[in-house]
Amino acid sequence: MISLGVKYLDDILGGGVEEGSSVAFVGSIEYDNVILMYQAVLEALREDKRVLVVDFRQPLSTLLKELKDHGVNYGTFLGKSLTVLDGYSNLYEHESRGENVLPNPLDLGITTAIIKETLRQGKYDILAIDDVASQYVLHSDSKSYIRAIVRLVRSAKSLGKTVFVAVYADVFEKSHLAAVLLPFEYIIEVTGGVVEVRRSPHPIRVVEPRFSYTRTQMGIRLRKELYQSVEGIKSQLQEGEEGTLWLRDLVGQRVQVREEETERRLIETIYDFLGPEDGKELLYTWGKKQFIGYGEYSKKHSISVEDALEDLFKFTLASGGGKLKLVEFSNSTVIIRGKHLFPGGKGYSYPLHPNYAGAFAQFLTEATGERWEGEETLCEAMGAEHCEIVLKKVK
Repeated sequence: MISLGVKYLDDILGGGVEEGSSVAFVGSIEYDNVILMYQAVLEALREDKRVLVVDFRQPLSTLLKELKDHGVNYGTFLGKSLTVLDGYSNLYEHESRGENVLPNPLDLGITTAIIKETLRQGKYDILAIDDVASQYVLHSDSKSYIRAIVRLVRSAKSLGKTVFVAVYADVFEKSHLAAVLLPFEYIIEVTGGVVEVRRSPHPIRVVEPRFSYTRTQMGIRLRKELYQSVEGIKSQLQEGEEGTLWLRDLVGQRVQVREEETERRLIETIYDFLGPEDGKELLYTWGKKQFIGYGEYSKKHSISVEDALEDLFKFTLASGGGKLKLVEFSNSTVIIRGKHLFPGGKGYSYPLHPNYAGAFAQFLTEATGERWEGEETLCEAMGAEHCEIVLKKVK
């Protein structure tokens, strides 16, 4: 299998794409599909694959700078395991010459013959084309151009090569776009902040094979990853008017920085006012209400319940909520261990984190479609070495 450079996308596809297959990276004016394709190329180069890139979109120097700005640096591979055919310079009658410069890119017969011969002689594993829309808008006979692209993709596959092609979909007529995409086993759409698997030869591993992304200096990344580190959260904080603070993108809601002492006093006041049993029930219900919807989302977009829980643990750690660890997971019992949960402190008579138990019970109920209930059975505030939340499926 060949990685596409984003682990979660590989997981959706069962480990990546098969060698010898063809992948269309379909996008729009943002060209984020191109960035993702080149991330996949970089990952392949790191796995000792030989790659031939054909660039019709812009000068090579501009392309390399653009990619470097997005964390895709080919410096150590260029001229060794990576070759770039310049299909841009002579598109507009510049009459450029030199090694790896296509003499007349608009002559489809000559161009495809050079590409195929270079693939054979160089013993490349992967052919990557950026971008087939560039020539589509210049050819007077669009149907002949589409047939040439389809033949090129199928010829490369017949040689046992993996094919990556970037497709700027917005410029194609609808029927022409469908024809261009015919030879591809995989179609990955990257547009509007969402990556979606539109076609795969194998069953995909999630109900809805799509996820939000953001373009960063490290390339295309899952948007949720920004909330799994302190630096990521800081980058998403946005100051509003009149003393407001917002988390943009993934959460898109107003937030406030809270002190541990303030949170602990709130919980102690609830216990003082309602008593131990009713106070614990209120905190538990508060946690359940906070997590309404999380499990339903994860059921559609996560590979497994365990993976979704691990994501929640990362969010909790990055946001200062403490360190959580899954110590048991079965069809009927889930045990989560915590250290330094928020709020902390010692010397209290009641558990301080029933809201965590309620939150995870709500999450599991939605994610599994069966009812779960939970309890914080150990708490550091009461003198235990760690906090422990035990969740049981209700029969």
